[in-house]
Amino acid sequence: MPVASSWEPAPDPPSTGSGGRWADGHGSAWSDEPPDERNDGQHDERPDDRPDEAEALAVLTHAAAGDLLAAALATSGTGIASWRVDAVHHRPGDGVTVGYVVQTADGRHEYLLATTSRTCPRDVPGTLVARGPAGVVVVWRHPQDPVLPALGRACDPHRLADALPGAGPVTALELVGYRPLRRAVVRAERDGVPWFVKVLRPGDGNAADVVGRHRLLADAGVPVPRVAHASDDGLMVLEAIDGVPLLDALVAGCTPALADVLAPVLAFPPTVLDLPTRRPWSSRARAYAGALEVRPALEGRAHAVAAGVRSGLRRTDAGPTVPTHGDLHEAQLLVDDAGRVCGLLDVDTVGPGHLVDDLGCLLAHLHAVRPMTPALAATALRWTGEAAAFVDPDALRVRVAGVLLSLAAGALPADPEAPVDDSERLITIAEACLA
Repeated sequence: MPVASSWEPAPDPPSTGSGGRWADGHGSAWSDEPPDERNDGQHDERPDDRPDEAEALAVLTHAAAGDLLAAALATSGTGIASWRVDAVHHRPGDGVTVGYVVQTADGRHEYLLATTSRTCPRDVPGTLVARGPAGVVVVWRHPQDPVLPALGRACDPHRLADALPGAGPVTALELVGYRPLRRAVVRAERDGVPWFVKVLRPGDGNAADVVGRHRLLADAGVPVPRVAHASDDGLMVLEAIDGVPLLDALVAGCTPALADVLAPVLAFPPTVLDLPTRRPWSSRARAYAGALEVRPALEGRAHAVAAGVRSGLRRTDAGPTVPTHGDLHEAQLLVDDAGRVCGLLDVDTVGPGHLVDDLGCLLAHLHAVRPMTPALAATALRWTGEAAAFVDPDALRVRVAGVLLSLAAGALPADPEAPVDDSERLITIAEACLA
């Protein structure tokens, strides 16, 4: 197998399980993912175990990455004409995944991905495992994700037809969200009816886990999407819910009371407390600060915020353990014409936790919206005041700062030379929360 000089085939290590959670961010190239460690401790970080992700990022976005891509294409006898970095997905503590748009020597366009993830299996057919300047890297062609076997089916209208209700052809197929090695969301239509297809990890029980959460909440009357189909390969079809995204309603001047926004979460059944505990965003503050080290101008400020968050987590009262969403923000909520919440999305992270973390996530995401309009600023101020009826205000400010730090990492552009205005703005807001 021909391999470029800076990369060589790596020995095949034992396959490792894959972990992680995916959650849509604000359209940045960096992934915005809640941590998936099932751990009752809230502050257990082991930074010494982190790979050198900044160095890996520099290598995989540098010209030398072309050698790696050429080696991957060479396994099928294809040459490379040009390539460019399309997206960077960073999961602090696990590794970096980079997506590339590649033009082959015969004029075709392909999408390749390369990852340094320690949890990515290295024995999956169709992948290239190489060792080079970024360490051990796994490369694959989209949609052949090593831990999402159903992704190819979800992206093929003919193969997807067996999973969608209806009789006509599958149309308007669109990949609306993809976090490599974590999950994907595809929007499809059949007979004029929209469906959302989730592609989940079957190998570690994640797919069955998410299906179970949807059904648990639906049985309790929580307005979550109905599961129309689920299969062992990790493919799940969800019915679309009629409603307007909460953010659209807020921009239009409709501001429901915070208690009404929280109503679906407060209606979670007690059995949610039997689900595994997952660490909140703020508990990973040091890891997100580490992700920001790739931009030296932000490094010191990011670590100062992380230190303030960690201190605040120890100092403040998180309140009782209750059923929580785990990743609550305006994109997860749909409202009807009267402004009432009629849909709750992405319940993959539902489990026992603290309401203050759900509120911190909600408010941090609201602060992160741009452009920030006077109406949105007024809503954030109003909800912050109303939150005092539910949680300790000081504890809330700390959680908001922690989530803002994670969003600052998520706002870093894929181009290492591009300005970091969004990340800097979010760090500034986090600093104000801790002042």
